[in-house]
Amino acid sequence: MRLVRVQALQSTPARLPQPAARAAILLGVAASLSCAVGAPLRAQQSVTIQRDDEAFVSEPGGVRLGRLAAGASFRASGARGGFTQVTVEGWIWSASVRAERRDGHSLAVSAAREENLRSAPNGTVVARLVPGALLDEATRRGGWVQVRRTGWVASRSLAGAAQAGAPAAATGRPPPAAAVQAPPAAAAPAADTTPPEVENVDPRLSVVRRRVELRRAPGAPAAGTLEAEMPVRVTARAGEWVRIEAQGWVRESEVRPAGSSALNSVTAAELRSDPERFRGRLLRWTIQFIAFQTADDLRPDFTPGERYILARGPAPEYAFAYVVVPPDKVAQVTRIEPLASVSIVARVRAGRSTFLGNPILELVDISP
Repeated sequence: MRLVRVQALQSTPARLPQPAARAAILLGVAASLSCAVGAPLRAQQSVTIQRDDEAFVSEPGGVRLGRLAAGASFRASGARGGFTQVTVEGWIWSASVRAERRDGHSLAVSAAREENLRSAPNGTVVARLVPGALLDEATRRGGWVQVRRTGWVASRSLAGAAQAGAPAAATGRPPPAAAVQAPPAAAAPAADTTPPEVENVDPRLSVVRRRVELRRAPGAPAAGTLEAEMPVRVTARAGEWVRIEAQGWVRESEVRPAGSSALNSVTAAELRSDPERFRGRLLRWTIQFIAFQTADDLRPDFTPGERYILARGPAPEYAFAYVVVPPDKVAQVTRIEPLASVSIVARVRAGRSTFLGNPILELVDISP
């Protein structure tokens, strides 16, 4: 049907002056192609993350690369199936990355846990990248590396221009000739909702004047409350809003990892068979504690001196696995008796170790 439309315009040039006829033909072809592949977002279009800890993935439904901070702005380049393609840029501590040329990238996050990506050296955190996330190096400055990575984020989590960039429903037909004679008037530019980063925010301690509602982003629904006289630090400002950090104490029994995305049914065999699919994902396993050990130079998958649990799991599979223990949980792990069964939430560092092919996890939480 598209070819018939183009031929009809060419065979009846008397209906339009020659330049207008050519324009109609070209726009009709362009509209047909657009219907086939989906309309891209405008070049250099900026989008803003509305929700904190929004998942940043390699592709829609793909491997998670990290979490994006509310208020951070990035360049968008396309939209597909409810996701928007964005390029995340920032600075990361050079000791937290290693050279790794794979899948067209040049670096990988080598930190044992999620590593901060900042807007500038020692600047505002814009993302938290998972261990093993692949990156592209741009430049270096002192102990910092400027990196970028293109990936995807759920379109519903974006504010501003991203929503306007979603492709319209395809009709399968080019626009009628009359539509190309008088282009529509340019729409008024949308208001810039990007919270500007503030380089010189006063870092001194402040207090809340009265009981207030705490929100994840300016104008977002309330996520909690702060009591009057609560000490806070202002870290950024956007119009009449300020971003704050607050500190306080709660019982340890009331805190658990954000495990809502933890996978409950993944086996060790699945990790070994498809290591890249699960890299960086959270798992919830029941394991049998065998021994608490220290990594030496003969284990290339570990940093020398790193402490880890030799375990069997998950139940009822009981294959061998290694669970790296962060320093703040060493005391808790040393109290576990050999052969005891414990529940863990852990992040996948590697689906297969170099020599024995056992999964390597990084402990997030552990309980009897």
